[in-house]
Amino acid sequence: MSTLWLRRCWSNLPQRRWLATLLALALVAAALWLLLRALPGPVDPTWERILETGELRICTDPSWPPFESIDERSGEIEGLDVDLGRELAGRLAPNVRAQFVTVGFDGLYDALQAGRCDLALAALPYEPMRTEDVAYSISYFDAGPVLVGRRGAPGVADLAELGERVVGAEWGFVPEGDSRQRLLLQRLPLRRYDTAEDTLRALHSGEVELALVDRVSALAYLHDCDGLQIQGRPLTDLAYVMPLRLDSFRLLEETDRVLLEMREDGTLQALEERWF
Repeated sequence: MSTLWLRRCWSNLPQRRWLATLLALALVAAALWLLLRALPGPVDPTWERILETGELRICTDPSWPPFESIDERSGEIEGLDVDLGRELAGRLAPNVRAQFVTVGFDGLYDALQAGRCDLALAALPYEPMRTEDVAYSISYFDAGPVLVGRRGAPGVADLAELGERVVGAEWGFVPEGDSRQRLLLQRLPLRRYDTAEDTLRALHSGEVELALVDRVSALAYLHDCDGLQIQGRPLTDLAYVMPLRLDSFRLLEETDRVLLEMREDGTLQALEERWF
């Protein structure tokens, strides 16, 4: 009986009242949406200071050329990371300039957390264990292991394709983070040398057919050596990135935007070619 009564009451409500109720609810929802849009969002204090002062502070350790070093004649800091930092600052916003803060390599993360700089730029690899304390930009350089061979020789894109070729490698050199590559390396009769440069010399002299070295060593050696070339992409990635404080979310967003632009317009490639 009560159910039938409710149904009758429900059906007897004027249609206009329903339309008015729906309109009122829509107005309330619109008002709430406008209110939420008007509320201030989270603030990145680092980004606000950069815009106010026109200064991007970059911590670096000028002890590892060609990424960063001190020019003996001028006493000025120079290198791939230095040029990258200046280009980054100029593209973040109008009138922003890079200011480099010299810090020992072991103290870069501490200096960043202490607020001495806004980001660190010193050929630093991505470290997953640190992501609870810092945020990382996207990669601007891949220093992973590569195969170097003679120019014009058949290419090898994977360790599994090596077959019976004689391969040289530095003592203790093993690609990190890739169990498959590590297993393949263990099965290879590698000829070991004291340094990556010694390994590349052995390739140049014909002692080995291929050299397995990090990409930084390969680029530096090939700069002054004709007849050799890197074969394919790095076997495993070793990404160089920029760490920032976790609350620098807007600076991180803008840094990634600029790095993507520099990757697409060829700036990153041009920096590699200049410094290697």
